[in-house]
Amino acid sequence: MCEAKVYVRDGDGEERQVMEDVMLVQPEPEQDAYLLVNLLGEQKLVQGRIERIDFLRHTVHLGQPDSNASEF
Repeated sequence: MCEAKVYVRDGDGEERQVMEDVMLVQPEPEQDAYLLVNLLGEQKLVQGRIERIDFLRHTVHLGQPDSNASEF
């Protein structure tokens, strides 16, 4: 199976799992967030920015939103 677990790093630097069995990670740029949809169709809007995606471990790691980030 190719579902992922999504983790968010809080202000203290600790990661917490916010959803598992995620099938879709869709950017919502107007809200500085990502829409997560799992295998059962449950949805969650999570603010943050992608820090890394680990395809081997099927994990997505989000950090705090950075309003000063520069465009590439």
